[in-house]
Amino acid sequence: MATVGILCLSNGGNYTGQDPDFGPGIVDPRRYQVSPLFRQIPGAWAKNVVAGDPSCEGEYVKGAKDLVRKGADAISCDCGFTVRYQQAIARAVSVPVSTSSLLLLPTLLSSVPSSRKIAVITADSRCLDAGIMAMLGIEDTSRLVVEGLEETATYNYMWAEDGEIDIKHVLSDVDRIISRIRRHEEIAAVLCECTILVRVSPRIRRATRLPVYDAFDNVSLLMAGVR
Repeated sequence: MATVGILCLSNGGNYTGQDPDFGPGIVDPRRYQVSPLFRQIPGAWAKNVVAGDPSCEGEYVKGAKDLVRKGADAISCDCGFTVRYQQAIARAVSVPVSTSSLLLLPTLLSSVPSSRKIAVITADSRCLDAGIMAMLGIEDTSRLVVEGLEETATYNYMWAEDGEIDIKHVLSDVDRIISRIRRHEEIAAVLCECTILVRVSPRIRRATRLPVYDAFDNVSLLMAGVR
């Protein structure tokens, strides 16, 4: 069976409380037929990776090479903004690489009528910039409705080096974003950039009654080709 290697931020963290709507994370072995390999990247903190710090690229490349040596058949990441390092990582290893669910966005835009839009839920809407869109080959962003987690308890937790948050606060923050998305009748699907949203995508799907795609869907597609 094929094994995915996941490159992880240096941030630690702890979730407290329980809720059936808060599922396993992107590196949780319960999500996979074969437990994933993972490696924390030195100096890759949420605050600088999301902002696009180019100095992190070399460490991501080194980490990917290390995971391949350890048996990874494909490489992904636990932060969607690592899409900035997609090409560098892909050039450095001999296995398929898909760093981010954002790589699904061009396909989603093509899969719905041009009159419809895709909602993107992201860790920080201010950093989902023109550079990333150009990398994805998206010239017209008018069909995107971008909602970010900035100014929420979840955002503060993600930016902490070793944070702690009650699950109910994550769900509350997500519910507020869901309410904003539901105001747009033209939205045809939702793409979750932030990997925390893997834990709650069924909740988003149920509340919006829309197709919802997340980082685990991206990994699943990646692994479908190497099984």
